[in-house]
Amino acid sequence: MHISFSFCYSQMLFFSCIVTMKHDKADGGGWNNIRMAMETVVVMAHATGRTLVMPPQQRMYLLGRGTKEHKKHFGFADFYHLESLSDEHRGLEIITMEEFLKREALTGNLRNSTTGMPQFPPGNRTKWDGGNKDEITQLKEYLREVTLTPFWKPDRCMAAFPSSSGPAEIAKLHSIREDVMSNIGGNGMENKKQSPPDVLGPAVDRMRQNLLDRDLCIYDEEMQAAPVIHFMCYHKMRVRLLVHFY
Repeated sequence: MHISFSFCYSQMLFFSCIVTMKHDKADGGGWNNIRMAMETVVVMAHATGRTLVMPPQQRMYLLGRGTKEHKKHFGFADFYHLESLSDEHRGLEIITMEEFLKREALTGNLRNSTTGMPQFPPGNRTKWDGGNKDEITQLKEYLREVTLTPFWKPDRCMAAFPSSSGPAEIAKLHSIREDVMSNIGGNGMENKKQSPPDVLGPAVDRMRQNLLDRDLCIYDEEMQAAPVIHFMCYHKMRVRLLVHFY
């Protein structure tokens, strides 16, 4: 399974089992926003056991402003040693968009979410590095048509991953949230004087510290079953992974 995401500039990342995670609209911020989204999807790919599909090289906001001799299109491999990242974290696989499309799209494994029929990338193209804005938009629109695209909004929900598949663990997460909210008077405010909870501690402690008055965005059975998950970036819908909200 895979996860993909795209830059809020035109980036895409996929998680995969195969899953994809991607941000597909240009973000209003700069490299720091792109970096934060990258960190978030790496954690989410690792938490879900999905392959992370990197976006193709493309223009990034505020980068590539030099003369024509300077590099204009960038990918995450220009800033991170992705092979080392994958090697150092067991269970984390990272592949390129080109590899993903050759492996999954051209073999007919990606299906239109409405018709259920196999759908191939525009022009059967697999290499999108250096594509212009219109070309990257074509790719992003294609990806949204053949993937599960959840609208997780960090300011409205806290990402939560059940410890195992099945409805019981999902129900347990909802129950923990109800207990947390009832014990803090329903206003969801964290105790500012608390020490940060142990990252390996009970879920209730971590949720109490971070939930505030938000709901939960749960990696539920629909997402677990989806071959590809696509997290996009869309300003108008306030869908941006610009916070560590898990």
